[in-house]
Amino acid sequence: MIGVRVYPAPPEREIDVEALAVLSEEEADAGEDDGLQGNQQYRDLRGISWEQVADGLRAEAALLQRFEASEDLDAEAERYDEERDEALLPEDDHWGLDVGVIGAALALSAMGATTVSSCNAGGFGGFHVAQFPHIAFFLPREIAEEVLAVAEAAGVGLAMTTGGLVCLSGRTDLDLHRFGEVALTRHRKAE
Repeated sequence: MIGVRVYPAPPEREIDVEALAVLSEEEADAGEDDGLQGNQQYRDLRGISWEQVADGLRAEAALLQRFEASEDLDAEAERYDEERDEALLPEDDHWGLDVGVIGAALALSAMGATTVSSCNAGGFGGFHVAQFPHIAFFLPREIAEEVLAVAEAAGVGLAMTTGGLVCLSGRTDLDLHRFGEVALTRHRKAE
């Protein structure tokens, strides 16, 4: 059963727009075949629509309830991984994303960022090497202010990493899901 797990994620929300890494279309396209930034399991989420974000958030909310009701997180994580292995469509295996980062990764992509890697830090069972839930991504300068505003509204961390990537981080298992919800709400209000 899920408890309120608190991680030592940095609460900062600070980025240097001038130091942001720029990803070329050629590099992004090649990433699907060759991996991106060392992630050999990279999936290109560019082009995700806000409708897909809404669908992903609903699916993730159902998964959160499922995991919360579970008596054995590791066994539930194993069942979830088996289900994803049998999926035929990217949305059926939640684009290969961990529970807890699905909504945020999709929202970042719909906003125009290119996600590179993510991890839920094991809050939903299984072995994970990350110390806190996070998503690393390329952040285009023109959307930096909006991503920062969403991070502030959601209460999540946003910091620069080596090489100009940005890392969105959560202090609990549910923080990044909340980021996705806030991003979708702001998008709908702006329409």
